[in-house]
Amino acid sequence: MATLTEFFDAEAKRYIERLTELVAAPSPDAGEVYRNARGLRGSAQMAREDRVYRSALALEAGARALLQGALAWSSSVTDRVRESVAEIDALVKGTGNEDPELDTLTARSVQGWENVGVAVPDAAGGGAANTSARDAVQEFRAFAAAEVEGITEALDLGIQALSDNCMDREALKSILRRQRALLGAARLDEIPVVAELLRAVEDLSRVIAKLDVGVKREWLDIYRVAREGLKATIDPLRSNEDPESNHSLARLRHMRAELIERYGSGEAVSTAGGPEQGLVQAQPVADDEVVDIAELQYSGSAALGRAAELRAELERATAGSAEARPIIDEIFDLIELARG
Repeated sequence: MATLTEFFDAEAKRYIERLTELVAAPSPDAGEVYRNARGLRGSAQMAREDRVYRSALALEAGARALLQGALAWSSSVTDRVRESVAEIDALVKGTGNEDPELDTLTARSVQGWENVGVAVPDAAGGGAANTSARDAVQEFRAFAAAEVEGITEALDLGIQALSDNCMDREALKSILRRQRALLGAARLDEIPVVAELLRAVEDLSRVIAKLDVGVKREWLDIYRVAREGLKATIDPLRSNEDPESNHSLARLRHMRAELIERYGSGEAVSTAGGPEQGLVQAQPVADDEVVDIAELQYSGSAALGRAAELRAELERATAGSAEARPIIDEIFDLIELARG
């Protein structure tokens, strides 16, 4: 079995190769740069390669700013993207080396993005774990904000794809894969608004999978309302605040209740969330009536099925470790990123 270091070396090499291909183009694809920078950052975080983590985080922040329009392409920005990839490549090759020049290179890589107007997040995730409960809450909210932002982007793309082709199952898979890491987080219920919105999206997807029909216009509206509700939680989470219930969430509760009533009183709909969060409690269903969400996500892949089994075993084996859960979450998030 490969060691964590060997795993990181292989993953980092793959991400660097792809990033190098992307930045060789006259106009790099900001979305692809973002996705690969995020994957590399996650791999470095898991392996505790702090220098690579901080530099990849800066590249990720820059690519996000380009995607959102907060930063415009220019010759200097294009040069910064290319320089950033070269710097990260050097840091990956220097893994295990205590040369102080590598620390200098890391600082220069981060500063380079700040020089073009990108606010690089604090690299709290790459260093020692915080011991304060307050810091832990803040760290999880920051993680949730980043994940929710990515989920809303996936919903944007999925809604467009499903508008063009109502039977596009790959669009559904993409939405579900993107929200998997946050939906599986042990602390998700500490942010009830986000938890309810994500579970409603999963519930809708279960109904679509069970009925095996095209996505109706009113179902697309549910995805749209969930997207707007999620977007409204990003700023409060970034400000380390608990998002309040919003108008989109109130609409979503009503739409979800109608969906369950019309299409089978909750068959194949998850019961997570419960009435205390304003959801309609789903009725028990027989095992052979439920469409396993994993089937929709993974197309019956035996390898990923086994990975899911191993995750449960890992979580049981490390139940007493406060540091283990985020590492396990990151591993399985990386699996999803690798599937692309």
